[in-house]
Amino acid sequence: MPIVFPIGGLTYAKSMLGRFVLGGVIASIVLMGCLFGLLKWRTEDFDKSYFIGITIAIICLWIIPWGLLLIIPIIIGCSLISPAAREEWQFFKNRRIIASIILFLVVNTFAFYPVSTPEAPEQWGNPIATENPHAAAWPASEQYTWLHDGAVIGVVNIRTPHTFSVWGQDSSTVSIGVLLGMHDQRMRQSIELANSFIPTFSIDADSFYLESVESEGSHFYGADNFLIERFEVKREGFDTALANVLVVGLPNFGGELTLLTITRPSLNTQADVFEEKIVLEYLD
Repeated sequence: MPIVFPIGGLTYAKSMLGRFVLGGVIASIVLMGCLFGLLKWRTEDFDKSYFIGITIAIICLWIIPWGLLLIIPIIIGCSLISPAAREEWQFFKNRRIIASIILFLVVNTFAFYPVSTPEAPEQWGNPIATENPHAAAWPASEQYTWLHDGAVIGVVNIRTPHTFSVWGQDSSTVSIGVLLGMHDQRMRQSIELANSFIPTFSIDADSFYLESVESEGSHFYGADNFLIERFEVKREGFDTALANVLVVGLPNFGGELTLLTITRPSLNTQADVFEEKIVLEYLD
């Protein structure tokens, strides 16, 4: 009997492990190499404690939910609480500051590492768009868009430099994206394509905005429980929702997240707000 992980999309992540993990492995090796070189360069006093601490932090990128967003405060807290740690910081302060800045830059540079090409079930046909001109250059991402079952479906593979872990990858990335307004940028293409391919659907792509809809936060699709976010597409000056958007986060080990976005006009008679038919087609 196969092992089934019932929560957090682990069954899906396990099945996609070989496809997405390479980027995180390369980043981890580069980080370790940079760390050792920076601490060893032109000095006989090797900072062993810092090396061990940052090595543990790199390993924790694969384990701890939300990655650097939790790891950095923990490291700072431990450094402030321990008298021995404070003393070591005084002795190695300059080298540690330089090493920390360079490692942070390396992690953010990893965000440009190319992601895999989005894929979809055969029944979805050919994509109607294979790029998103409105997407930010950082972090690296690829977005393919399909028109299927009366909905515009976007499959986005996006780099997550703050974590290589499957736990909390989806929630942290979506939260950061919403905070920075990246979801509006990515939805612009879906709105433009809906205008072109769906009859009776017409929204000015320059005047729409997304309004978050209170939801359960997650939903079971088959054996896995995936993060979901729901939005309504509204036009400035009007309260009526013109379209409904469902975002499903599909976490992967290695620092690459897949987001499935389904945009459906409000006039559509589709009653399943969780879009189980489309999501299960993709997962299968």
